[in-house]
Amino acid sequence: MNKSSEFAVFGLGNFGMTVAEELAGLGCRVTAVDNDKNHIQRLDDKNCLAIIGDATDRSFLENLDIQKFDCCIVSTGEDSHASIIICLYLKEMDAKKIIVKANNADHAKILDKLGATSTVIPEQAMAIRLAHAEANPNVIDYLPLTDEFCVAEVVPPDNFIGKTLIELGLRAKHNIQVIAIKEKSTGRFNFVPIGEYSVTDSDILITLGRREDIDQIK
Repeated sequence: MNKSSEFAVFGLGNFGMTVAEELAGLGCRVTAVDNDKNHIQRLDDKNCLAIIGDATDRSFLENLDIQKFDCCIVSTGEDSHASIIICLYLKEMDAKKIIVKANNADHAKILDKLGATSTVIPEQAMAIRLAHAEANPNVIDYLPLTDEFCVAEVVPPDNFIGKTLIELGLRAKHNIQVIAIKEKSTGRFNFVPIGEYSVTDSDILITLGRREDIDQIK
């Protein structure tokens, strides 16, 4: 998606509010909906179209012309019933993409069955990232892709410094692919580095692989 994309955000708790503000800050067109006037007022100067309304009311959603949105994001806090109803209606209205904040794994399963394009459990995702980062001191950041694979930012161990990627043989030895290298001081990326690239102590390796394989890099 690009800056001309149009988003609808339903529910303006901490998660929904942050998503709406960030999308607006990126230049995207955002329509934000909440039934709390105080939440709506917080978006008055954020370049969002903020609407007071009940998104569990089908007629209200129909008036929004759901199909014009490239993506609908549902974040109703602890109200699992509301998010389920909204997801159901959005699917019936042929929404292009539906992303829903789930409260737990069972909630996410229900949303998936109803046709959510994807679900997000923020607390779980953050807990997994924290656990892996703390368990492995070389891992700076960690992004799970599936139950098995992830992308992780890894500080190269001392025995990596001065060696080329070919010499390290991470793909052959550990089933790990270095998809990019980030320079610590500038933040610049070298995407898909060549095998002859020599690792320095100012590099951060952006790796793709199985969780257990990446965790072995120490």
